[in-house]
Amino acid sequence: MKNMLDMLKQAGQIKKQASQLQKMMSGKEHEAVSKDGKIKIKINGRMNLIAIEISSDILSPENKDHIERTILNTWANAQKEMERIMQDELKSQFGDLPFGDMPF
Repeated sequence: MKNMLDMLKQAGQIKKQASQLQKMMSGKEHEAVSKDGKIKIKINGRMNLIAIEISSDILSPENKDHIERTILNTWANAQKEMERIMQDELKSQFGDLPFGDMPF
């Protein structure tokens, strides 16, 4: 019975720490820039899109496909980098956990 109570206490502590981490991550932001520097995407730690900036010199109908592909690639890079930031933050908060890579 004592082990069960200890496990419940630990679960409560982990839940509290996870909540604190979630609050902290929602305040983090990352900006990804396309390879050509013409498109910037900013996201927060909850993976919400905050802003998209497109250089006016590529805004033309003939560039539509290029712009769409570049936005998708830049968005994917922003997500990957935010996942890395989140994993680094988890490590700093909780140490090395035996959960492997966390899919955020």
